[in-house]
Amino acid sequence: MTHFSNWLRPEYGGTAALLILVAAGGKRWRELAGHPLPWLVLAFIAYVVLQAAYLAQSSSALSFAQHLSFSAKPVRVGVLTCAIGAWLADRPRRMPLLLGLMVAGFALAALVCTPWSHLDAIVTGSLRLRLRYAENIVGEYAAMGLLLLSLYALSRSPRRRGRAAIASRAAILASTGMLLLACLLYAQSRAAWLATALVVPLATFAALRDVHHHWRRPAAVALGVAILAAVAALGVGYALVAQRLAGSETIAAALAHDELAALPSSSVTLRVQLTALGWHAWQAHPLLGIGLRNIQPMIAASGIHMGDYVPPHLHNAYLQALVGVGSIGAVLLLAAFTLLVHELWLARRTADAGNAPYWALLGCLGIVLIVNISDFLSWHNDYMRAPLELLLGCCFALSLRRRRGVPETGEAGNPAHARQT
Repeated sequence: MTHFSNWLRPEYGGTAALLILVAAGGKRWRELAGHPLPWLVLAFIAYVVLQAAYLAQSSSALSFAQHLSFSAKPVRVGVLTCAIGAWLADRPRRMPLLLGLMVAGFALAALVCTPWSHLDAIVTGSLRLRLRYAENIVGEYAAMGLLLLSLYALSRSPRRRGRAAIASRAAILASTGMLLLACLLYAQSRAAWLATALVVPLATFAALRDVHHHWRRPAAVALGVAILAAVAALGVGYALVAQRLAGSETIAAALAHDELAALPSSSVTLRVQLTALGWHAWQAHPLLGIGLRNIQPMIAASGIHMGDYVPPHLHNAYLQALVGVGSIGAVLLLAAFTLLVHELWLARRTADAGNAPYWALLGCLGIVLIVNISDFLSWHNDYMRAPLELLLGCCFALSLRRRRGVPETGEAGNPAHARQT
């Protein structure tokens, strides 16, 4: 969840996993051939190639290669998901480590990339927090980090460690949590606030309910401290939250009376106009779509803007996919995602996925789904794709292990521990 420079690209790890998969041999390839996900990815690849050829043939504005280059971005998510999952299937202990590195990477990005010279403007709300990528991505990653940090705190037993180790770990967790809360608040992403309010309490409560009885009291204390910290952060930023939510009554009244022209100029108005534009574009080309490459020129030609900002996408990942790749492509993407979530649920039922990994992956995917309702943060850039590839790759790895009949190794190296949780 970082974006420092071209020398440290987030997808380098996934590319390395793909190279390892290529050289893995026939056994690994036969295992992948027995799973439906790679076949869905191949079906989507074949579809986008045919779509690019059709669009290039029907219109001379853009070439086949230009259409295919944009369609290759969601393809990359599917391919690297399979590669990362195949690599992690033999290394289940790496999953918590990689999820922890995601949080550590975001915390490092927050410390390194925050514009400290403009800190006053960020605190007062006149400037939204950016970490070399868009503010909504900052909010999404901060919400995911808070969830992973909370589940880590709930899953660790304090009984085997001394007081000094417990105190130092608590200090690190508290300072990291406050940093993530600050990023979430000052990014001013309303969708990320909503995702945090819905997903983090539900996932932590569900994980807490499954924790062994002798962990229940310290886990409840940790959860209580986290809730109090969130309430305190919202109390400090009450004016900021009220400023971001102001004007909702006027917008709701204009939408209720179908008066789009009466909407005040705001980011919400921009999204409403983009939704109407995308809906009409999908109605004109429902099956094959207009191509992902054609969406930005369509928006520019429509004249939709807010000041000097002309949106490069529809600010809705679901509508973006539906308009870009059509109903056929959207159904293939939905089938692949639904398959992975279903496999994660099955791995949980058969005790192939432990308590903390299950709720961490499910909660993070829930945050991604909610945030992408009001923005397009799925696959356009590598720092958007890499966390999604890792989350989906973990789900795929658990699915492969379940199909092998190998339970996830517990914290103490005992498979029975995972089955008890």
